[in-house]
Amino acid sequence: MEPTVEPIRGSGQAAQRWPFLLWGGGLPWTALVSPMTPDDALLVAFSELAPDYERTMNRELEQYLGVGYQAFVEGLLDRAAVGPDDWVLDVATGTALIPRRLAVSRDGHGSGRAVGVDITPAMLNGGNRAIRAGNLSATAFLVGGSGMELPFAPQVFDVAVCAFGTHHMDAPRLLRETRRVLRPGGRLVLAEAGAPSYWRTVAGRLVLKVMLSAFGLTQSRSRNQIEEDAFRQMHTATEWRAMLSNAGFGAIQVRELRARRAWYPRALTMYAEVA
Repeated sequence: MEPTVEPIRGSGQAAQRWPFLLWGGGLPWTALVSPMTPDDALLVAFSELAPDYERTMNRELEQYLGVGYQAFVEGLLDRAAVGPDDWVLDVATGTALIPRRLAVSRDGHGSGRAVGVDITPAMLNGGNRAIRAGNLSATAFLVGGSGMELPFAPQVFDVAVCAFGTHHMDAPRLLRETRRVLRPGGRLVLAEAGAPSYWRTVAGRLVLKVMLSAFGLTQSRSRNQIEEDAFRQMHTATEWRAMLSNAGFGAIQVRELRARRAWYPRALTMYAEVA
């Protein structure tokens, strides 16, 4: 069954929506998303970052973890074990590296069909250019929308993935939404920058404050603002296990990868299933 969009929920001002463009083309549904204000810091920051997004991700992952972006994504997708008939949702897809990698798997025959969702038109435009350049439009699609209010009907995806996007969202709300759109037995695979337990101490909070100040010296104003908020929304491995369980997931596995410095954020990879 192909994913379809559910009716918009709610009433009054909260229910007001506008149609968005389908950047991937050829999608069998029409979706709706909430409007964004032009001065939204997240939208501004990621619009600025879009032309250099994958290079930036590669540089930052190498700095903190000693591994490149594409290699990290390959490992994450191996864990998802996507089958040829699976529908995959990639939340906060950016420039659509994950849908593109699924469309052209290592054996050259593709692996499942992927829908990437993101709130930033500039990211989606860049991803769509790459999809068209690779002639991947038959199995990789892009949709504008928020991971906290996914514009899809319940139980339509076999796998949901989110790579380093949850710290820009309300994580419990994102988990409830991904569980809603996953079929029974569906799989959730996440990669996220995790807070070391040290950050929860008095000394750790001091180190975090210094790190945030240093980060601000090298980033644009909008990026600095969103990353300051994001650092405060990072969770420990223990906190993630509890959130996944509370959202109704089972078979939970959380792995913590060693960072290059003791005070750096940890990389967490997580796997869970819908009961």
